[in-house]
Amino acid sequence: MEATMTKTEEFIANVIEQRLEEPDTDIYATDCLETCKSVYQDAVDAMKKAEEDVKAKDYYKANLDISAMTTDIDTCNECAISIYGEDTEFRQFDNWIQGVASECLEKISALTK
Repeated sequence: MEATMTKTEEFIANVIEQRLEEPDTDIYATDCLETCKSVYQDAVDAMKKAEEDVKAKDYYKANLDISAMTTDIDTCNECAISIYGEDTEFRQFDNWIQGVASECLEKISALTK
């Protein structure tokens, strides 16, 4: 999970922040990028909470935290598609993090059996 949090923070710094600094970024793109930055930071927080929940063996709460993370990711993905279309950087990151979330949910589910 630590690697996932780090990669998410790197995406915020290397893609989102960089695009926010571009002088030709219009108000709609700025709003989308600010939304993505915020929801990805929320996703990192959800990952931290899920990690703590698993350590405490509170698998139900961990499941909720990971589900919240996927909702955060979907929020960014929707606005990124509306602004950038099929943007490679956003698409690759979204595919990767959705895969991580699915894997986490599967592992949490296995722990409850």
